[in-house]
Amino acid sequence: MPKLASFSIACWLLLSTSNCSWATEETTIVSPSGDQTIRFSLHERVPHYSVSFQDVTILDDSKLSLVLVGSGLDEQFVVESKQTESVSGSWIPVVGSKASYPDSYNACVIQLRGVAQKAQRLELAFRAYDEGVAFRYTIPPQEGIDELKLKSEATHFQFTADHFVYWDDYPQARYSKLRLSEMPERSIRPLLVEAGSHFVAIAEAGSIGHYAPMMLNRSGKNQLVTRFRSGTVSASKSLTTPWRVIMVAEQPGTLVENHYLLQNLSPPSKLSDTSWIKPGKVWRSSLTTEGAKAIVDYAAANNYQYVHYDAGWYGPERDANSDPLTVIDAIDMQETIRYADQHGIGLICYINKIAMSGYDLDKTFRTFQKWGIRGVKMGFVDWKSQSDMEFLYAAIEKAAEYKLIVDIHDNFRLTGIERTYPHLLTVEGILGNEERPDKGNPPKNVLTTSFARMIVGAGDYTPCYLNGRVVSRSFQLALGVVFYSPLQYLHWYDQAHQYPENRYPELEFWKEMPTTWDDSKVVHGSIGSYMTVARRKGDRWFVGTIVDETRSLDIPLDFLGPGEFDAKIYAEDPYDKKQVVIQSRQVTSDSKLTATMSSGSGCAIIISPMPNE
Repeated sequence: MPKLASFSIACWLLLSTSNCSWATEETTIVSPSGDQTIRFSLHERVPHYSVSFQDVTILDDSKLSLVLVGSGLDEQFVVESKQTESVSGSWIPVVGSKASYPDSYNACVIQLRGVAQKAQRLELAFRAYDEGVAFRYTIPPQEGIDELKLKSEATHFQFTADHFVYWDDYPQARYSKLRLSEMPERSIRPLLVEAGSHFVAIAEAGSIGHYAPMMLNRSGKNQLVTRFRSGTVSASKSLTTPWRVIMVAEQPGTLVENHYLLQNLSPPSKLSDTSWIKPGKVWRSSLTTEGAKAIVDYAAANNYQYVHYDAGWYGPERDANSDPLTVIDAIDMQETIRYADQHGIGLICYINKIAMSGYDLDKTFRTFQKWGIRGVKMGFVDWKSQSDMEFLYAAIEKAAEYKLIVDIHDNFRLTGIERTYPHLLTVEGILGNEERPDKGNPPKNVLTTSFARMIVGAGDYTPCYLNGRVVSRSFQLALGVVFYSPLQYLHWYDQAHQYPENRYPELEFWKEMPTTWDDSKVVHGSIGSYMTVARRKGDRWFVGTIVDETRSLDIPLDFLGPGEFDAKIYAEDPYDKKQVVIQSRQVTSDSKLTATMSSGSGCAIIISPMPNE
């Protein structure tokens, strides 16, 4: 279970009052640094909020509302009481992009009482972190409300101008840069916005196990409003929504660095024992015993941790009669697992929603554990409604019961859930290397995804290396650092026989590369143009740089500590971008490395302390 690194709380309660002058009173919550501010107010007794960053208004007065079916909820309220809190601490994740995550904020919970129906109560919780602000609704237990049915949530986001947004409406869609006024009717989260000289991310955090995923619809001028993607939300007696998160920064890379804010807003780990959770690098096998053994041999020799059987290992994946407790003739499952175990390699197996819902999931996962399978990749999960989320969360919990690590492919994006269920190591919800660069996923889109998608955490990009869709192999090497994923699928579409010994010495970079980190920094970047990410494990740094158009980038090394270091550079061959040249340089924290890359290329670097004389 994650350890608490440090934690302190100051808490006080403002006395309840029925004084109606509170109806016009504003409450301001400011982050510990003073940069991020969220302000609550009642405008004609209707709850509103606004957000500013360093005294610059990001969101103007924006309405807060829940729409119930049936009896409804009052539109007009007075403030009944307030409770404030200050927290200063940090916590240690089971796996993460940093060794520990800061968790400090100022907060206020405001209890509201309905004007028309005085018994009706609504609570609004606000938090201001240095990384961003967040709020959520609670309908507490109260007389006259036994069953709640939420028709919609109508949280408004009122921007100050017709800003650019990086829009998508499907978890594996290509991004489009549009004005708010040009945006199609709806968008999924997270949504990245260029608000003048600032960058803003709208996200969802906390448990959505009994809620519907948030969608963002265009509403009034320069305005978005939350809606459910499908259906309604039901609850008994009381209801608490997930957190609505607004992260603001001067650089888009800062939002990527601060992805852990969503975990800060999520419940701590539910698992008392996390010792069995192992991150690592994975290689997908052909659907044969011998194919898996060849991958295991490579994995054992090159510091990979898993081999993977993908869709089809138990029969046609879209056939409801494909039983996940059977194995196709080409695979001897017990021999594969015996051989993998002998070499210290774990086996991960695909299972999709059809099989998870059509067969006894407890029996299925219990059998997987008995066989010796170490993890599951859940495919084609549904992602629109409350019932979709209830099914998915139950499957994640069931996997933990049988000590199976989880990768969710296709349509799910993180909300900080990986703190609560740390065996959920990665998710897709990303347009990765399964889509060709010459069709739907050119480098410009990759360099939009690396910002707009990665602001919510791990993304399984599935880089490949020798496949014909690869334009630059130095670009591919760098992806393992640019895209954070504790479970890193590499060599997608490739098989081990394509890799004769020592044919590709640059793959030393992936061999040495970890998948979890003690520190992570976005050194510099511009959405759709270029990005450099540096990540540290122990005393070594791994750096990945990718570009859209031809350019030379100076990479400052001021993140290094004192002393001298060896920088091993895996660069594009200037004569053939499918080849990689390896160079070494002695550097210090005062040094800069210049990476010269042609269009759609990259550079990867390992920086290690020089050995003592």
